[in-house]
Amino acid sequence: MEPAAGVAAPDENPGGLHPAFRIVLLVALAAMLFRYSLSGIALALAVLMLGAAVSGGETLRGILKSLGRIRWLLLSIVIIYLWVAPEPQAAGRPWYLPAWSDIEIALQRAGVLVVLVTAVELLRRRTSVPAMAAGLLVLLAPLARLGIDTGVFARRLAMTLDAVPLTAERVAAAAGAGRVDRGLAGWGDAAAALVRELETGAIEAPSDARLPRLPRPRVSDWCWLAAGLAACWLVGRL
Repeated sequence: MEPAAGVAAPDENPGGLHPAFRIVLLVALAAMLFRYSLSGIALALAVLMLGAAVSGGETLRGILKSLGRIRWLLLSIVIIYLWVAPEPQAAGRPWYLPAWSDIEIALQRAGVLVVLVTAVELLRRRTSVPAMAAGLLVLLAPLARLGIDTGVFARRLAMTLDAVPLTAERVAAAAGAGRVDRGLAGWGDAAAALVRELETGAIEAPSDARLPRLPRPRVSDWCWLAAGLAACWLVGRL
């Protein structure tokens, strides 16, 4: 199958866990994560970072870069849970000295976001966009039996995921050239430059998104899926 111009060649037989099962594990982790204790969140993050380190330095750097982008959001979460909306103060304790229960809740809430961003970035780095969309198509197969055209949705999703990194690069380029050093006016100029590029077609989405035909899940895939789901549940019991 010939890939469309501007679209990475689809991986017909992706190595490792089946892409559909990778998505299932991500959803399961996201569903269970809010029940994790602080130690459970730390364990989940350690496992994900270990997987990123095994994948290579580029994956690890990508995850750290993504976490750097949300540093102010993480700081806001901590401030809110420690000082803006903390638990009722104990008698005799200064307002600026949070209790351990407040610190634990703040770290939990921030940790949930860190783990989710890490898991999504790891999935994105380890799974090509066409394979990810094809895996989603496998999961949506029951809807296809009801007459819903899931293929159109999956292809559009693949095109969107392909366009996001390019758009991010254009945004960074528009914000460069010393524009942001001039304060609010600089950001206005950056936004205007980005709009002009969009209007002139500087950012072009792929004309098509061809999805690979994924093989059926192997026995080992089912075993890894069961083990991953069990791990997500067991960590929630810590």
